[in-house]
Amino acid sequence: MKRNRIGISILVLVMLIGMALIPAAGAQKEDNYSVTAEEAFKHANANMISFIAANTPGFENWTGASINPKPIELYDINGKKLFYQFSVYKENKLTGTIDVCADKTLGPSIYDIKFDPKPYKSAEVMKKSIEIAKSEYSDGKIKSTNLVVYSYPSIGAMTIVKDKTTGVEHRIFVDAYTLEEVEDKPATETEPGVWSMYDQILKSGKENNLKEWQKSDELAKSTEQAATNKGVNINAAVTEENIKKLSSDAIVLGSFTGKILDINGIGQERDVFCGPACIRMVCKYYNKPTPIPTQDQIYRGDGLWSWNPASIYTSGLSADDIVKWATYRWGKTGTIATSFSNSVAISEIENNRPFFSMIPGHFRLCRGYIAQNGYTYLRLNDPLPVGSTYGNAGLLERTYGSSESTRIYVR
Repeated sequence: MKRNRIGISILVLVMLIGMALIPAAGAQKEDNYSVTAEEAFKHANANMISFIAANTPGFENWTGASINPKPIELYDINGKKLFYQFSVYKENKLTGTIDVCADKTLGPSIYDIKFDPKPYKSAEVMKKSIEIAKSEYSDGKIKSTNLVVYSYPSIGAMTIVKDKTTGVEHRIFVDAYTLEEVEDKPATETEPGVWSMYDQILKSGKENNLKEWQKSDELAKSTEQAATNKGVNINAAVTEENIKKLSSDAIVLGSFTGKILDINGIGQERDVFCGPACIRMVCKYYNKPTPIPTQDQIYRGDGLWSWNPASIYTSGLSADDIVKWATYRWGKTGTIATSFSNSVAISEIENNRPFFSMIPGHFRLCRGYIAQNGYTYLRLNDPLPVGSTYGNAGLLERTYGSSESTRIYVR
């Protein structure tokens, strides 16, 4: 039968700071909703201290870490500044990144935290996008080149070039990990492309988002003040001595609940194997079926479906495929949901049931949750980048204002 296309899997990408970036022209003008890099730095530090002091799962090895105060500025494809991406170092090793929203209308300040990330090619991708723009539009005028989140969490360079004759502007996207050009077309569930995370978050309006940002700002300031009262500089490395000083402070400690299932991450073996990689994670968790099929066997259907030869390795799995696999290979019921209740996510994990969390064009596996300081975060195993064998690395992503498009519960 003909397969639905899920699109080219997107990359969870991070970079080592200190790399030379090509300056961007035509940057976004600051307004009343803009967050400064200095504000964002305080939020990143305050939240890191809160997570470490509360012994939050995933942060066990972060004591002694510090955040580089010079973030990477990431833009949305609509030209607005989206995130400040801060790099977290421990003993000169990159141990994580923290993405802080650069606009108050995007909701609470911390969007996601990545563990044990791999660097992406920032300088190279900026250069590559300019080269392609000059090659494809030799008579055009380059207006700007920025690092963008072109299909969350995929990062790349976007060069805007204007045709000098017609005045028409064209966008060139290049992925920051593969250095391959990405077609400028709207992404859908079945087709790869680009989409605006900024617009997606603001679909429900900005008033509640502004209130949530204010709430997170108050929490950050309270943590900073509590640390100052204890003689701790939140902008310095989080030492064991400082954690001892802060761990008894209710404001810094915050309230923490959560659970993380013991499921190692598995990297996808091909661009369109995000679904098979996530299925294989769950197969290992259930130890079913045995022997556990390879990603290629899962992709081809293991007897449950067949492929149009023209689509093999160019199209991915669909949510319906996950449901079918759950029924015939795990003896369970798969339920597709397009509403994203925190209480349901928590219930699934508390009942030892991992679930599939989709964003446009890409599968991730949720294996846990963290609820702290009034916010719920999903602990996600993302199979990207292609070929990764990262074990317990992963992503902590907030649920408020999330870019999730679909969940598939397996019960």
